[in-house]
Amino acid sequence: MKLSDLKVAVLCGGRATRLGEAAAGRPKALVDVAGRPFLDRQLGLLRRQGLRRVLLLVGHLSEQIQAHVGDGSAFGLEVACLPDGPHPLGTGGALRQAADQLAPACFVVYGDSYTDVDFGGLLTALARAPQAEAVMAVLRNEGRWDTSNVAFRDGRLLRYDKRTPDPDMRHIDYGVALLRAEALARVPAGEACDLGDLYHALVAQGRMIGHEVERRFYEIGSPAALEEARRFFRENDERMTYAHTFLTEAAEVVARLDRDAIERLAALLGDLRRRGGRLFVLGVGGSAGNASHAVNDFRKLCHIEAYAPTDNVSELTARVNDDGWERVFADWLRVSRLRADDMLLVLSVGGGDLQRNVSPNLVRALEYAREVGASIGGIVGRDGGHTARVADACVLVPTVSPHNVTPHTEAFQAVVWHCLVSHPLLQAQAMKWESLR
Repeated sequence: MKLSDLKVAVLCGGRATRLGEAAAGRPKALVDVAGRPFLDRQLGLLRRQGLRRVLLLVGHLSEQIQAHVGDGSAFGLEVACLPDGPHPLGTGGALRQAADQLAPACFVVYGDSYTDVDFGGLLTALARAPQAEAVMAVLRNEGRWDTSNVAFRDGRLLRYDKRTPDPDMRHIDYGVALLRAEALARVPAGEACDLGDLYHALVAQGRMIGHEVERRFYEIGSPAALEEARRFFRENDERMTYAHTFLTEAAEVVARLDRDAIERLAALLGDLRRRGGRLFVLGVGGSAGNASHAVNDFRKLCHIEAYAPTDNVSELTARVNDDGWERVFADWLRVSRLRADDMLLVLSVGGGDLQRNVSPNLVRALEYAREVGASIGGIVGRDGGHTARVADACVLVPTVSPHNVTPHTEAFQAVVWHCLVSHPLLQAQAMKWESLR
């Protein structure tokens, strides 16, 4: 199991009765916490942890949550909502209802808790204990943040009971667990059930293990806890400069880049050079500047005959003025006698989309390339658009922030093509500074 393949079930069906005016007319998940809905902060945390698929188990005022989150794309996630139905099912019953969507295993978090934990650590712990049906994150609490309800010693989860805790319990259920499908199957279908009862039974039977964490949690279940959470996020937001956020996102882009796709693109370019074909690099806006730079590198360092139509401003503007924007690249390629031995490399944020009238010039150029049998490569963002659908090899720059799609895509176009021109399959000439001793 991979972290990004597992779903996270977020239990956010509570009525927030203790919060009073703070939650008046809204579900607890959308309560304002230092200028942002609490759910936004929780989803951002899940994305930063490398999780991508989220199922919100909703109840009270669920339509507001569904309208706010949508399909999750604004958060860089895939999000769906599953309402309780006509009767509240409790935390355990809501999970049981979603069991088919959560198999073969899922993370479970509470919708009113901010739990900054290494989810990968829980996955590793469960993989090392094949006899276990679940793993619970536990925090040494000593009664500091809530009533301790876990006995955990020498790395072993000995007892869990949130209804009748005892002095031997020094840890607390952190609010994050990883459950196999077998654990969820224990809950009677269609019945209201508390998740704590399931955990109690699993621990008692030795089927749930503990994974100790160190960073404290924040929650918004009471007015005092809400105020403490607001204070934490205000202070944290002040420390989180934009530069820090942008570069943290960039690090995530690097981690999620498809290495195999880059290798396929390198192999495609290697084949192009062996058959003596030409490379045409297409880009619009900032990507046009990248195209010019890339042409220089492929010609000088890889000895591939390469061109960018946007480098000739006179011809480009004449064609746009006389023939229109949509045909400008296709007509340029036609005059260049594009043939089957050649290759198009598209650098684009969206990859072209005729239905939305986004970069139709790229789409027409790709159609012409397919018509003559030329190969196609791409380094694109978002969902890749038309380029990703028709390319022989395409590197998709992952979206980690809906607010920074363009700068990350155009920046990582440069990262990817520099990886290509320095690749052992392609580099034919040493770079200047690397050649000096």
